Amino acid sequence: MDTEIENLRIALATVRRGGEKPREISLTTSLTDLQIGLSKINDGRVEVNIQLIPDGNKVNAQGTLLAEWTGECRRCLEPVQGELELNVNESFVEEEKTFDNQEIEVSEKADFYFFDELDLNLEPLVRDAVLLALPLSPLCDSSCQGSEPEKFPVTENGGNSQNEEKGDPRWAVLDRLKE
Repeated sequence: MDTEIENLRIALATVRRGGEKPREISLTTSLTDLQIGLSKINDGRVEVNIQLIPDGNKVNAQGTLLAEWTGECRRCLEPVQGELELNVNESFVEEEKTFDNQEIEVSEKADFYFFDELDLNLEPLVRDAVLLALPLSPLCDSSCQGSEPEKFPVTENGGNSQNEEKGDPRWAVLDRLKE
């Protein structure tokens, strides 16, 4: 691991040292709590391959994140696993400073990550990208019939056939609009 990088924090001086030349970051990190529902990143390990490109008073981060995940099938509850390969392209700006001689609007702040005077922290970018890409309710196979297909049959659109036949009486008035 690069001695200039600690816990996904990169000294801002090393990023800007080469002018506008990209600074390449390649490492494998282990982050805790990378889980959504029953899907989680194996051991929190994420491979980070990013280029940091200084551009005036902002830094652009472009590259890929790789991670393996495990979860449970939403129908049969058997273990499911997969890989994430994510392309990232985000911008970092200095906190509470101007951007291209204009104040950053509150609504625009959601489009950026921030860095302070000393270092740039990649952890929020990695966490956001990985957690947003994790499947909430994965399937082991698209044709999975579940653990008890006779008792709980799965229809072609993935719903339960018993619920579709009965329908919700509160929506009965709207069902007439289909006719």
